[in-house]
Amino acid sequence: MSAVDSLAHAYHQRRADFVSEERFGDWRLKLYGLAAPEKGVRQELLDATRRLAGESLPEVDEARHGAAFAIAHDATYPIALVYWWQAENELHQRVFVGAPDDLGDMSPVTLTPTGCVWELGVVEFERRAWIEDVIGNPAGPDLDRYMDRRFEGLV
Repeated sequence: MSAVDSLAHAYHQRRADFVSEERFGDWRLKLYGLAAPEKGVRQELLDATRRLAGESLPEVDEARHGAAFAIAHDATYPIALVYWWQAENELHQRVFVGAPDDLGDMSPVTLTPTGCVWELGVVEFERRAWIEDVIGNPAGPDLDRYMDRRFEGLV
């Protein structure tokens, strides 16, 4: 079997849902859950992702606007992804992974991947919202409108 053959049927849709808006000091964060539609996201992973976001977001300053989002991805192993907008157009991230059956020790990923095809569906939605509501908004930046825009659906 070739490497290309292993790609056949590798994609199946997953469900991404807005879970909650969280506040961590001056940060506002949109929390998403992502998993196979029939599986759902474990509450423990959502809780771990909230905790890790609160612990890992940097201080808000003139380059960081206090707008962030996170994805609790319940995949083969649990993944917590924390993203924040910095400068005008930069998306920064921290990623944590755990063992399939142990969410107590979610470790930071040293060489951080950009994301998988499912996570990037949520990232693309957030990118478009950032452009439309903040940096490309003819009426001026509207962080409230950005935070109110939420993704839900299959990716």
